[in-house]
Amino acid sequence: MKIIKKILFALILNFTLSIYSKVLIFTFSYNRPDFIEIQYKTLKKFLKDDYEFVVFNDAPDLSENEKSITNMCKKLNIKHIRIPQNIHSKPYLKRWPGEDYNHPTIRCCNVIQYSLNTYGFNHDDIVLLLDSDIFLIREFSIQEFLKNYDIVSFPQQKANNNFIITQLSVHLTFLNMPFLHNRNNMDFNCGKVFDVPVDAGGQTYFYLRNNPDLRIYYLNNQNIKEFYCENCFNLNKNLCNHNTVLLKQLNFSENEINFIQSGPENIDFLFNKRFLHYRSGSNWNNQSEEYHRKKTNLLNNFINNILT
Repeated sequence: MKIIKKILFALILNFTLSIYSKVLIFTFSYNRPDFIEIQYKTLKKFLKDDYEFVVFNDAPDLSENEKSITNMCKKLNIKHIRIPQNIHSKPYLKRWPGEDYNHPTIRCCNVIQYSLNTYGFNHDDIVLLLDSDIFLIREFSIQEFLKNYDIVSFPQQKANNNFIITQLSVHLTFLNMPFLHNRNNMDFNCGKVFDVPVDAGGQTYFYLRNNPDLRIYYLNNQNIKEFYCENCFNLNKNLCNHNTVLLKQLNFSENEINFIQSGPENIDFLFNKRFLHYRSGSNWNNQSEEYHRKKTNLLNNFINNILT
């Protein structure tokens, strides 16, 4: 009887939410205001749900990036929330000895947790955590896909002696808030789990462990190098045009094939090719201006082609 009631509740709740609610999409911007515009345009083009797109601005106070992000949001009429910069020095989340409070990973965890604590956990529908350099590139309904799931995300795992630490990724995570029990206990911090260092989102291990009945769908990702022919891959080339037959067999579109073969470095296709990940858009790995100029030009050409 309890199982039947739970199923009926889920059906009624899904029906109600599909009528009255909207998906809440959070992106977190430190630099690259041009990425906000790409996200805005691709969501508008390909997302089939009613949604609200919210930008959390985490650029340092009075910096050029802060102004540029603000101006881009005003230009596009996007909801824009300023991250109070003092959360990075309080500290906002638990810190372990020797950690740099302003390390990019720690800043990322602070911002994501702040967005959930202040807005996300109180939302009555799905919340999407969308990294600033990830773009929707095919038609997709979030609400339709999540009818049967509570969480959709990438799994990250680390071995710790006799068990595996499994956590959620911070890059692309869908949270079906009405179905997440004790969701305020969900912690996207990094730090350590049983003395094992974990990446951003590592503390979600405890939420997953304490809620074993969660319906979770784990995403896949494919790096562009997976599609290179053996010769080009072994020579570590940035360009391979010998893989057209393979790409067609893998159901890539003509625009996607042209983009892959144009030579962008270190690009991922996510969630069965629904999303594209530029990777390292914050430039945490200190790539050159020329690297990003070339990569961005190739990205923009692809985006313009799929939007027309």
